[in-house]
Order: sequence, then C-alpha cells, then structure tokens
Amino acid sequence: METVSLHDLVLDRALNPRLHGVDQDVVEFYAGIFADVVWPPILVDRATRKLLDGWHRVEAAKRAGIYSLAVQWVEAKEEELFALAVKANLGHGIRLSREERFKAIARLQREAWTPERITEFLGCSAGMVAKTEKAEDLRIKYKVHDNPAARLPTETLVEVVRLPEEFRDEVAELACEVEATCSDVRRAVRGVKQGVVVATADIKRMMTDPEYAKAKLKAATPANSGDWLMTFATLVDQIETAQVSLNPLERDTAVQLFVRMRNWANRNLVSLGVEQHPSLM
Repeated sequence: METVSLHDLVLDRALNPRLHGVDQDVVEFYAGIFADVVWPPILVDRATRKLLDGWHRVEAAKRAGIYSLAVQWVEAKEEELFALAVKANLGHGIRLSREERFKAIARLQREAWTPERITEFLGCSAGMVAKTEKAEDLRIKYKVHDNPAARLPTETLVEVVRLPEEFRDEVAELACEVEATCSDVRRAVRGVKQGVVVATADIKRMMTDPEYAKAKLKAATPANSGDWLMTFATLVDQIETAQVSLNPLERDTAVQLFVRMRNWANRNLVSLGVEQHPSLM
C-alpha cells in the first residue's frame, strides 16, 4: 500500500462536505487510539494532492505525531472532486447527516449536474434529488422576497414543500419564529396534511409541543366509519345557530378554516360524483 506525507496534502476546505468541518472530539478520540488501529487509507486526488476523504484521520495522525498515512489515489476531473468526497463519506466512517447530504446535492445542482448524473454518481435516490431541487427553488423564492425562511436548513424546506402551496409560507415563517427543528416542522406538516391542524395557533403549538401533537392525533375521529359525518353535521348545525363575535385574530383563523373547508368540500363532492350540490344552484 502506498503512503503519502501529510506535508504534501492540500487541505481544501471546500471539498469537505461536513457543515461544521472537523469534529475536535472525534480527532481527540482517534489520536488516543491511533497507534493501535489499522486505519483505512485516506482518499487523495493524485494530480492536485487534494484530500477528499480522511479529514479526521489526518488531524488525529498529526496530533499523535504521525506524518505519513496509507493513501488511495484517485484520478478525476476537478469538477468531480467534491462529488467524490461526498460519495466516500456516504459509504463509511462518520456518516453524513441528512442536512449535509441535501446540501451536497444542492451544491452539485448549482454546478449544473443533472439529476441523473447526481443519482448515478452518488448512488442516492432520484426522490432525494427531486426533493432537494424543490426545496432550493423555495429558498430562492424566499431570498427574492427577503423572507427569513430563506435561511432555514434544506432538510426543513424539504418538509415544507410537502405541503399544499397555501400553507407553505406560513409554516416556513412559523418555523423561523419558534426556531423549530426539522422534526418539529415534520410533525406540524403531518398535522396539516392530515387535517388535524389548520389555524396558525394550532400549527405553532404543533411545532413547539410534541405532546400536543399526540393529543390532536389521538382526538382525530377515525375516517373508516360514518360516525365522523354525523359529528361534522352536528358541528355545522352549531355553527349556523351560533351568535358569532370575533376579534381580528379569530377572524383571520376563521377565514383560513372556512377556505380550507370549502376546498375540502369541493374535492369530496367531485369524488362522490356530484359536480354541484342542488342547494348551491
């Protein structure tokens, strides 16, 4: 196995797909056991001597006083070096996070790689590439409108684009407001898609309180029986007979709710084979 002097390596940070670079805790751990482990070779481009894979091993070796490592040379075009670094980190060692994978795909898309080339080169799914493209298109829209949602992680925007368009901006802005994690947003998106929450206050609480999400889902009436139709009819009767007095916030919530109900009703009338209900003629 060939070796390379660490002094000859070119450490181009732009080729490291990890968002936060080298984890010093990992380096410290590796350094402590370095002499007792047979490490896999680092990956280096032969022409440029640029390091593609093995950042933690290189830093740990230096800390352990070792300045020569086994190397696997690659010969590639300059435009392929980052993709090779990503591919190597997908296959072994400390796996790239979902956000790092999305970011890597987004970068290749900006560099004019086709979806087919990305999936073939990295071995990732076509669905993941398509989701990344939609998420980054949404980010561009937010940047144009100077919307703070443009700074959301790609992983979060991937969840947002799963929503109907009328909910995307609101959910993205709420995610910024409450500093929601991706899992928080995923929970809220699930609630909206299942019709469990539609009002702004409920969506916000769904993001910030996992127990509230569980309670709302548990309280949702199963749709595999006709009981929910009777419940719905009873609620409509109550609404029609109520004396309504709303403050501005409640009014906005009511408008969102009724628009969603109207859209839901229109879709279901069509699915029932009714183009227009007689009472609406």
